[in-house]
Amino acid sequence: MVATQPSKPRRIELILRQIDSLPTLPAIATRLLSLTADDDSHAREVIELVAADPALTSKVLSLCRSAAHNVNEEVLTVERAVVLLGFNAIRNAVLSVKVFEMFAEGQAAAGSGQATAERMNGTAAADARSTQAEASQFNRVAFWQHSLAVGVTAELLAAGDAELKADEAFVCGLLHDIGKLAMDHVLPKSFSRVVELAELNQGNIAEYERRIVGIDHHTAGKRLAQQWNLPHRLMDCIWLHGSSYQALPRLPHCRLIGLIALADLIARRAHLGYSGNFNVNQDVDELAGLVGLSPAKVRDVSARVFDAVEERSRVLGLDETPSRELFQASIQRANEALGRMNHVLELRSRTAQSQGRVLEAITGFHGMAAPGRSVQDVQDAVATSARQVFGPGFYALLYPGDPETGSRASWLISQYGAGGGPARSQCVEAPPYAPDIGQLDVQQSVGLNLMGLLPWIADFLVEAEDIRKVKLMPLSCGWGTAAVLLHDRETMPAWSQLAALSSTWGSAIAAAAQHDGSRRMGEELAEANSALAEVQDRLLRQESMARLGEMAAGAAHEMNNPLAIISGRSQLLTMTLAPGTKQQQAAQTIFRESHRLSDLITAMHMLADPPTPQRQPTDLGAVLDAAIKKVRAQSGKADGGPAISLRLRQQLPVMHIDAEQIRLAMMELLFNAVQSNSKQLIDVVAQLEPGGQAVVVQVVDKGDGMDKRTLDHAMDPFFSAKPAGRRVGMGLPRAQQLVRGHGGQIELRSKVGEGTTATMSLPLGSVEG
Repeated sequence: MVATQPSKPRRIELILRQIDSLPTLPAIATRLLSLTADDDSHAREVIELVAADPALTSKVLSLCRSAAHNVNEEVLTVERAVVLLGFNAIRNAVLSVKVFEMFAEGQAAAGSGQATAERMNGTAAADARSTQAEASQFNRVAFWQHSLAVGVTAELLAAGDAELKADEAFVCGLLHDIGKLAMDHVLPKSFSRVVELAELNQGNIAEYERRIVGIDHHTAGKRLAQQWNLPHRLMDCIWLHGSSYQALPRLPHCRLIGLIALADLIARRAHLGYSGNFNVNQDVDELAGLVGLSPAKVRDVSARVFDAVEERSRVLGLDETPSRELFQASIQRANEALGRMNHVLELRSRTAQSQGRVLEAITGFHGMAAPGRSVQDVQDAVATSARQVFGPGFYALLYPGDPETGSRASWLISQYGAGGGPARSQCVEAPPYAPDIGQLDVQQSVGLNLMGLLPWIADFLVEAEDIRKVKLMPLSCGWGTAAVLLHDRETMPAWSQLAALSSTWGSAIAAAAQHDGSRRMGEELAEANSALAEVQDRLLRQESMARLGEMAAGAAHEMNNPLAIISGRSQLLTMTLAPGTKQQQAAQTIFRESHRLSDLITAMHMLADPPTPQRQPTDLGAVLDAAIKKVRAQSGKADGGPAISLRLRQQLPVMHIDAEQIRLAMMELLFNAVQSNSKQLIDVVAQLEPGGQAVVVQVVDKGDGMDKRTLDHAMDPFFSAKPAGRRVGMGLPRAQQLVRGHGGQIELRSKVGEGTTATMSLPLGSVEG
């Protein structure tokens, strides 16, 4: 079972609970805090409490002597010390000593070499703390030196100030960073990483605490102070000393908090001990002015702080480092800080050089830009740019989609040869259950097998020398991963430096994909507009034909009666006049032309009122064969051999059609083909369309063909491209009307000199006209 990582709020709560589980203050410190907070407490109770602890008694007396109260050492007792120093001074002294003793157990284990473990009597707890401290890089010896330096500096700064109390300032300074000890105690490994990053980047340790742990030592210290019931003024100094003085809430002890911040800044500038905060850019004089102290006093305290730290260390027994060695140690720390700063500058210089190369690559990539590039063009440019940045090797790009169709069911895999040129590009079907390329969220270059892609694309990466070395690098855009760069490079720049370059590549590919999509949409819109225009033109033609048919029907109705009289009288004249005379020949001509005019009127009437098909189960092949024979006979091809062939691609189904109407329509198409001067066989092919919903009959000739004007007007009534001896131009319009009566359609394709193909489509379904 895999353990889940707790969320950030939950993790912070767990950390705070661990801080709450830290050991409480020793009973003597707790009792003393209670007594000094109670106005009804008697001095005798405090005296007895301190006197009960010989070691503490010794340190309190030493503190009293060092306070320069001009007391006689021989007559100094605990009673006199309590009277001379007061409750608060005694409380602060005891608190400082006991807190130091609590955390001093880990001090020796941190590598100081001192025999603290001996004081711990070899207990199991000592072993546990020792192991814990070994995992930490936090130098507690240097930390206590810094804390003591801040306490001493704060005490010196507060001396002589009517509002500030020196002994209180000392304790607040001594314990101002107690939160760091708490974090090192409960999270030694995480805090070691915090210390390492703060030193590496020469930054403020509180920023890295919040980034890695989730809380900083200010919050941890406040929590610990609450658990120990420390005075409110002390707790606020621990919590708020890292805040800007101007941003502090309106508290009666704001000056005390600012004083601790000023003492901390002075100690850090003097490199007294280790604080983890390498930011010393704040103006000391400005902060002193805000706190209400003069720059002269700050300079005086700064000059005396080394001796004062030595004296106070001796008094409290916290450390016995002579001031000379303390000064040398501070100089050494300053040199170490300078060395770390030089190291950081060197790292940043190398990083800047690497980032410069990345910027050059981005500039070069943009230099290859051109308007209207396709996805394939941009991928080629990305491969070229990658080769320039990472060096020669295998490169390929995996695009999740088909750029030509826009389908996401395919992957485009483009591979590039050793010289950098395109080697092969193929679109493969996206494997089912394969990872979604567009949703890859990888923040570094990883192996294909780690992302589960290797089994899906290994067979296609034929240009790779060793498929096991191929890694993927996602190229992100604003809405996901646009493509994946595949490479076999062993070493790559840091991902933080490549992020801008990969995003540039990914955004360019995404933009090209958007452009391809817009191009496809434009083409589809153009095709739709053409189709719409064609439909509108067809509707306009049909409307015109309908109006012409109505007019023709009216004219035919009015002309039929006089035409019948002309035909009848001319026939009588033919019968009564002498045979062979000019008068009889004239009568015969009148009779023949009247019949022709009658046929023309009949055709016009059919356009206006097409006949209703009389559908019967019919063998279409037989109808086509009959039409061909009829045309051969009427066109004089019967004796000259069959110039018309019929091919049935498959067995046609029985169709419900009007056989006579379809035969007439077919004859009109054949007459047009015969009159096209075709020098080759006229081919008639019948077959089912691919969808199986209609039968398609094509009449193909290799004759003269039609120009565009003829093709556009071929279906117009009375139109003929033949200047003399032409037919009346009603054949194709009549055939179109007969086929439309069956729900079908006739379409013509023709090119001058190459012939004409007439296609008649008849749906299989029963369509009532």
